[in-house]
Amino acid sequence: MSDSYSRQGDYFRDMRKVGVPGIDNLSQLLPGAVHTPDGTWRINNNFPKLASSAAHLFGRPKVWSEDGGELGIDGKYQLDYQLVRGINAMQLRVPVRAGSGGGNAASPAPAVPPQAPMLVVVHQPGRLLTAIRTPAAQVGLYHPTRQHVDGRRGSRPSATKLGWQLLEHQVDWDTSTSSRSAPCPPSPTADSRTSAARCNRAIVVPSSTVITRTGLERFQAFVKAGGQGDFRGQNSQAGGG
Repeated sequence: MSDSYSRQGDYFRDMRKVGVPGIDNLSQLLPGAVHTPDGTWRINNNFPKLASSAAHLFGRPKVWSEDGGELGIDGKYQLDYQLVRGINAMQLRVPVRAGSGGGNAASPAPAVPPQAPMLVVVHQPGRLLTAIRTPAAQVGLYHPTRQHVDGRRGSRPSATKLGWQLLEHQVDWDTSTSSRSAPCPPSPTADSRTSAARCNRAIVVPSSTVITRTGLERFQAFVKAGGQGDFRGQNSQAGGG
């Protein structure tokens, strides 16, 4: 991940002009591959939150994933897993069977396995609801982009662990950046998708070794304006910019 950041920069800056933010699954979210606490927290399988958070931030209704799920029980697990993390435009991998559709075979197999349309039908209501709803997460989990760009890996296990702990306590969150969040007013009146997604009641900051001076100043302004900042295990130094 640090290598990709050094080449491509800030994910949210990259997604700013994209109509449908997305991620690539590549069967990383199978039941046996989803993170099991091992004391290191170096594998982050909550990465669908990056795409859904970008969509919420920029007011996009759809969030896409390549290989949203395969067929069978494991495929349904992948679809469910991504749906609850805000992905609502999954691209299903549907194998087309060779030799189907005629010939001399006594019982030719269907070109598309029957469970494929069943999975689409099962998940269609959830996909539609997540596309038309207003994002409700009011906790932001800070994404230390600057640290990734600099190739420093220390914040990744901390952020991964915090993300899992929040979800396990049924606290939904969006990935946040210091420049893209504002505190929710005590009595919000705005009802648009973008304004609702931009505000947070709290921002949780994982252990970090570097943060830009501008980012630190924005956190301070966030707290002064009524937001709550929760800095976890910080050993930070301010950088330029």
